Amino acid sequence: MSVTDPEERIEPLVADLFRRESGKLTASLTRFFGTKHLELAEDVVQDTLMKAMHEWPFKGIPDDPVAWLHRVARNGVIDRLRRDVRGLELMKENAALLRSEWTLASTVHTELNEHSIADDQLRMFFACCHPSLPSDQQVALALKTLCGFSVPEIARAFITNEETINKRLYRAREAFRQLGRLEVPKGDALNARLEQVMSTIYLLFNEGYQATQHRDVIREDMIEEALRLCRMLLDHPSTALPEVHALLALMVFHAARSEARLDTDGAIVLLQEQDRTKWDAALIALANQHLSEASQGDRLTSYHIEAGIASMHANAATYAATNWSAIKSMFDELMRMRPSPIVGLNRAIAIAECEGPARGLEELESLLGMEAQHLYHASRGELLKRSGRVREALSAFAEALALTPSAAEQALIARKMRALEKT
Repeated sequence: MSVTDPEERIEPLVADLFRRESGKLTASLTRFFGTKHLELAEDVVQDTLMKAMHEWPFKGIPDDPVAWLHRVARNGVIDRLRRDVRGLELMKENAALLRSEWTLASTVHTELNEHSIADDQLRMFFACCHPSLPSDQQVALALKTLCGFSVPEIARAFITNEETINKRLYRAREAFRQLGRLEVPKGDALNARLEQVMSTIYLLFNEGYQATQHRDVIREDMIEEALRLCRMLLDHPSTALPEVHALLALMVFHAARSEARLDTDGAIVLLQEQDRTKWDAALIALANQHLSEASQGDRLTSYHIEAGIASMHANAATYAATNWSAIKSMFDELMRMRPSPIVGLNRAIAIAECEGPARGLEELESLLGMEAQHLYHASRGELLKRSGRVREALSAFAEALALTPSAAEQALIARKMRALEKT
């Protein structure tokens, strides 16, 4: 134990550990207790983290905080079982061992070992994405129980309110309890649920890449967790598929640009203004490798296309050298495969680069369902500015400024408005 750590280090350290370790602990405990007792698993995890908050300021931070958390969680399980082993209706094959004081501790330590964590998380992921749960509940449950998302962060990711997310989580938990044992599905069932698992990972990555709730624009902890979960899929033979390589390539291409996305004052730096020498060449090479692996299959997914678009940006020597025509063609394909207003917005930007701001603006203004999104108004303001329509551009930027919840984006838009007012 290190007893010289200042008390102010404890809370952020535990918060970081909660983000990284709570999902692992919850998955292992849910596999052990069964899905019927998800809340019990979450209670043990919460008790473990609260114990860290209370003990570490006085006893010091353990030399291996993660091992400490897992050990305390196992001990917490033993304490719970000693109090109420009969009422838990645990797995039949372990019931006799768990009721005996002679074998209780050794059984818990054998079942909840660190070597099974990755498999437990994979089982938990697929359980959260069970077809008995509607897709919005699947993703919300996985983000909450496995990835450590708060309810406000999930609400931001879904572009809805916290009350709606709480209702989804309640309904999801009710259905989750009926699933029984955690397992990785096979055959068609695997393919059906893998898409939701991947969607959850990508939502987690996006929240880290451009945080909606946190004071930091980029949250490295979330980015790293999303990459780790995706690598976990690739490490399992049943989920090491081309589309998973495509998703990992997509995220790594974006992660490679992280250092260039903010200036020394923490202000957002747009793609066309970024110092490309700050892009991580090793990560771009790794992403290219995964994109190559993704091409081995005969199935084209939206992740393949998005990774291809990200590749065009990451491998271009300069913004001017970007192959916007190829990017526009890829967005055309993405619109056919998975039409959405946000895909349409990005396609309109690509058209503006290929065919001029007037054509891009025409495509942008034909989109429906984007009026309440700040990105729509910010993009419209940019294209109006480039078209010489200054007064309309300022009005569009003002709309964007009023709608964005991000302080960093507000500062960026305000900076654009000030520059435009001087012209």
